[in-house]
Amino acid sequence: MHNFEKLGVFYLGREYDPDGSVLKDDLILYDAGNLTTHAMIVGMTGSGKTGLALALLEEAAIAAR
Repeated sequence: MHNFEKLGVFYLGREYDPDGSVLKDDLILYDAGNLTTHAMIVGMTGSGKTGLALALLEEAAIAAR
């Protein structure tokens, strides 16, 4: 299990290899410090856009303290 839970870092998922149709072990992490201007979240209805936006805003506010 990976220990990626720390303030200011968002876990977005794991890398996917489309050629081999395999989910890799490499994590996709995003630094909250990069959220300084604008963002766009795109997805289908019910895919979790609002939940992601709220989590990003909450973590960015915590990191800004």
